[in-house]
Amino acid sequence: MRNRRGFTLIELTISMLLLLFIAGAAVQFLRRQTNLVTKETSRMDAMQNAQFAASQIDRDLREAGAGVADNQPMLVQIDSQAFTFNANLVSIDSGDVRAIYQLADADTNGSRSMLQSERRPLPNSSPVKNYPDTTYFAASGVQSGAETISYFLRPDSTTTLPNRYLLFRRDNALAPVLVARDLVRDARDTTPMFTYYKADTLNRLVPLAKNLFPLYHVMIHGASNDTGKNALTDSIRAVRIHLLAASRDFRTGQDALRSVDVLVRVMNAGLLEYKTCGMPPLTTPIPTVVSSAAGALTKSVTITWGPSGDDGGGEKDIERYAIFRMLSTQTAFGDPISSIPAGAKASYSFVDTDVIAGNTYVYGIAAEDCTPLLSGVTSSLAVTVLP
Repeated sequence: MRNRRGFTLIELTISMLLLLFIAGAAVQFLRRQTNLVTKETSRMDAMQNAQFAASQIDRDLREAGAGVADNQPMLVQIDSQAFTFNANLVSIDSGDVRAIYQLADADTNGSRSMLQSERRPLPNSSPVKNYPDTTYFAASGVQSGAETISYFLRPDSTTTLPNRYLLFRRDNALAPVLVARDLVRDARDTTPMFTYYKADTLNRLVPLAKNLFPLYHVMIHGASNDTGKNALTDSIRAVRIHLLAASRDFRTGQDALRSVDVLVRVMNAGLLEYKTCGMPPLTTPIPTVVSSAAGALTKSVTITWGPSGDDGGGEKDIERYAIFRMLSTQTAFGDPISSIPAGAKASYSFVDTDVIAGNTYVYGIAAEDCTPLLSGVTSSLAVTVLP
């Protein structure tokens, strides 16, 4: 039987060295691959963050001017790192055809125009500019449904990384909501975050000079001082959004920058509400209001009213009736609490079950035609909900 020869010490040493070399190379390769995946994931996250911010602004800004009252400006503030506009984006009334979205559970303080008593400084304004100068009404007794929306950037004080900014959105006087973080301003990038364009005589878009910023339209639209520079925001036809997204390479301490650019057309710029349905609708007779009986399990108020003179007669163009409610201690109606379609009926009624026993309410009814234009609100007498 032949003797089997084993490995020599030199052969074992060489084998182990080769194995260690291959293992080391594999580890380095996997480490590089892991770093590359981490870096690319960070870059994708940064890009998605900036793209989300740009799409959020795009969605809202396209509706600037929608549903504003005649004396309510469309663009209120334009600056390189902040802008403010008015638009009826949200209504709690599912029949509000002026609103872009109908959300029954929306915050009522963010689904109507700002009250004069809610004046706030416009974001980043220096010297401080407060807005609004008045409470805007779409018709007599009907508060405008167009909210005041602000987008603005502020330095991020929560990080030690340089040149980091936060993007906020503010609705009326509500607390600002964070939209995006880790946006960057870089010295090598001279493009403003927000650039504004107007149309020249050939209807071409030309940017407004940077030295004109900031511009404010805080006065009442159409007032005697609504001229010149004060009214320049009315000429804006488009806004370019330029956001820099940064992913930090912590090995080198450098930022990898990617830009997101979107040109948003301000769709309602220069448009008027054409009165295609004739004159504003006629008001309704004074509504009657009756509380539910004392001891009733469900508390309610029943409102009954007669038709507008243009419902079944006159211009015959009434589309719906908006129903308003306020506490007797308040002075103006906000958004309608509901609406019902018109139908040339002898009378209409609505039962409001969202009431509290012991509270005293005043109700209002306004007719709306196909323009849509609202009549003035016809107010009821005060009614106390019986316990």
